[in-house]
Amino acid sequence: GGGSGGSGGSAVSANNSQNIGVASKLSVYSGMESAIKVMLSPYGKVLASPATGAITVVDTPDTLDRVAAYIEGENKALSRQIAINVTVLSVSLSDSDEYGINWNAVYNTLNRKFQINNTFTPSTGAVGFTASILGSSRFSGTTAMINALSEQGKVRRQTTASVVTLNNQPVPVQVARQTTYLASSQTSIVAQVGTTTTLVPGVVTAGFNMSILPHVLTNGTVMLQFSTDISTLRTIRVIESNGTKIESPELDTRNFLQRVSMKSNETLIISGFEQTDDNLDYRGVGSAKNPLLGGGANAKKTKEVIVVLITPVSMAISS
Repeated sequence: GGGSGGSGGSAVSANNSQNIGVASKLSVYSGMESAIKVMLSPYGKVLASPATGAITVVDTPDTLDRVAAYIEGENKALSRQIAINVTVLSVSLSDSDEYGINWNAVYNTLNRKFQINNTFTPSTGAVGFTASILGSSRFSGTTAMINALSEQGKVRRQTTASVVTLNNQPVPVQVARQTTYLASSQTSIVAQVGTTTTLVPGVVTAGFNMSILPHVLTNGTVMLQFSTDISTLRTIRVIESNGTKIESPELDTRNFLQRVSMKSNETLIISGFEQTDDNLDYRGVGSAKNPLLGGGANAKKTKEVIVVLITPVSMAISS
């Protein structure tokens, strides 16, 4: 801090913010209504009613036949169900693993132990991002990947979720924890009463959030779009000013949006989200930093890598 003299004054302010948002606006009935309008004759009319789940068409017989065939095909496509299994793993690596996960070794283990191959060469960026797809086999892709990653470091299963949705219908997934903290406090003086303190709580949500939009083609290919938010509550700091204490949460957040084409029962692997913890352990007699009395510091660096596994499974509908 500093002071200012004279009648002049100065002020410096900073406001840094970053927001990532994904919005999906899909209307099946408006889309079908627009498509049917293209098929109508100059005298035809169409009315879509989402409230009743009906589409009414008035036109010539031959046009009605074309519209009926179109609606029948759309009904079959929209009635396809798909189950999506999501697993989030964290792999803890020691300070000797400075380059992160050795994915070549992971894929070699998958091929050697489970006869599973990745269907395309994994893409690796400058920050260690990798994305690949494991082919389907009699083994669960998630179980096989956990086994292979265990040779790299300690693997923990952070989140497992399974959702079922219809074709072209978005579905949200959230596995999170809400923590309450003291956002602000205010002390006021009330006449003939004294001082009163008002505490205002805040809520911070940390965990795993995902929104998934699948599109299943007739040949079994799944076009998958998903947005993910992974956040971890690192600590809640106590801030004191003029005798008043408040709490300030610190979060690590990772956001990304992906689109991928894959087959049913294949497993998509996404990695490249890392965080490093530096832990210092002081020891000694008297002052821990006094080397004459056996003092010293033992530094240990741990790197945690987040790996997300997504497996879509098409579900047959009995007619």
